[in-house]
Amino acid sequence: MAQETINIKGMMCGHCQATVEKAIKAVKGVKSVKVDLTKKQATVEYDAAATDISKIKKAVTDAGYEVVA
Repeated sequence: MAQETINIKGMMCGHCQATVEKAIKAVKGVKSVKVDLTKKQATVEYDAAATDISKIKKAVTDAGYEVVA
């Protein structure tokens, strides 16, 4: 199991937080996700054999938010 923290730009409210969480959870191989609106971060635990961080980051950008390096 791998774990990554992603910095996300553009989240302003609880709806944004829920949208990002839902988008990440939809990625096959993601086991858990915790989105922190205050820190503007998502901590993701995923099966590295089933997905990779680039697919998770793409889900965030596809949902309309920016991943900050």
